[in-house]
Amino acid sequence: MKPNTFTERGQALIIITFAAIVLFGIAGVAIDGSAKFSDRRHAQNAADTAALAGALALANDETTVVDGVPVWKTKALDRALENGYNSDLVSNTVEVYLCTEADSSCGPYANNPSYVQVIINSYIDTYFARVIGINQTHNTVQAVTLWGIKGPTYGPELLKSLNPNACTGDNGNIVFGGNGDVTLNGGGAYINSPGGEGACGMELTGCGNVLVTGGSLTSVGGGNINIETSSDGCGENIIIPEPSYNYNPGFPFPPEMPEVPDECISPDGSWNIVGGVSYLQPGRYDDFPPKNTQAAPITDNIFMNPGVYCVDNLVKLQENDLVLTGHDVTIYISPTNGTFDVQGGTINIDAPDEGPYAGMLIIINSDFTGTPPNCTINGDSHNVYIGTIFAPFCDFIFNGTNESGDPTLTYSTQVVAYTITLTGGSDINFTYDPDDVAQSPAKTGFMR
Repeated sequence: MKPNTFTERGQALIIITFAAIVLFGIAGVAIDGSAKFSDRRHAQNAADTAALAGALALANDETTVVDGVPVWKTKALDRALENGYNSDLVSNTVEVYLCTEADSSCGPYANNPSYVQVIINSYIDTYFARVIGINQTHNTVQAVTLWGIKGPTYGPELLKSLNPNACTGDNGNIVFGGNGDVTLNGGGAYINSPGGEGACGMELTGCGNVLVTGGSLTSVGGGNINIETSSDGCGENIIIPEPSYNYNPGFPFPPEMPEVPDECISPDGSWNIVGGVSYLQPGRYDDFPPKNTQAAPITDNIFMNPGVYCVDNLVKLQENDLVLTGHDVTIYISPTNGTFDVQGGTINIDAPDEGPYAGMLIIINSDFTGTPPNCTINGDSHNVYIGTIFAPFCDFIFNGTNESGDPTLTYSTQVVAYTITLTGGSDINFTYDPDDVAQSPAKTGFMR
């Protein structure tokens, strides 16, 4: 009988097969991994340039909607397409968002309309890695860019309430509460608060008419602009044009504050007296007007030389005999104890035309803890304010006093505050000139 014999013939083929799988796996890691890495770099460049294109379009105010898509988004998508990402939903997707949109994921920039996000998902078919069951690899990249429109920093509104909360009763975020007429020339009014039909927001509680020319009445809410008729039944009240609701994006709160000026550190302000006029120099003051701490007591006739005046504690003008004049000046009130209260005097001040505080007349900072302080201007027809009053943590009150002869108060002033109330018996005219208010250059920049 022939004995059984065992041969090792064919074992080499098995070893070669397994070795081939290992070699193909190594090749897959090397070649397909390199393809994934190369695509990731390409996709990141595409996301960066797309986000920048969208930000530039927003900075140039390209916000019209064509075929249901805002132009700025189309420009971002076109830039991604130029870089090979066509959002065909098979090989790649491209998503473009403002950071206020629900599907965005902007991290620390979430809910801020000043940022754009682009997300690119790409899917790369493998070659060698298929042998080990990997048919496709996936990359996800994103870019976030800052944008800022060239022009008025705080928009085209004369009156802008930044309170992000709905108000209650007649305590509106903007209240037309006086018996005089209010005219907004060249700019309108804006409330940053939500609210449905009939909810408190922009309110008319006095007997004056409201006339808006060349601007609009705008709310981020719906139906909470209530100035068609007076609550007191005082007569017909006019609004032109019709209110605009559900404005998007809203204004972020708390807002970004302007840089603290160097004058808040040094030097201390000083003055000299010539011919009965006190000439003030820019610098830091504990109070304004400054107290009589020098040998020569300060007079009631004060002239502010051009520059920034940083006030630590209090701006309080009460004396009716006081005359305050200043051209190309900015008053910055520090956050710790600063308040603003103008009860009397004749005021004639205007903001700088250029420099870091161009258009900024008064900046009121605050250590805001939830209860905004009152900031008050008791005005008469002799007072002139030109520039932006930026008081985002103040309940700002304009009280127009009754006068014989010329009872109309005129302001070339943009007011940005937590809430705004217009009261008193005088007519009040606000006039918007985009060259007189705070200005920002067009800006873009990568954040991540």
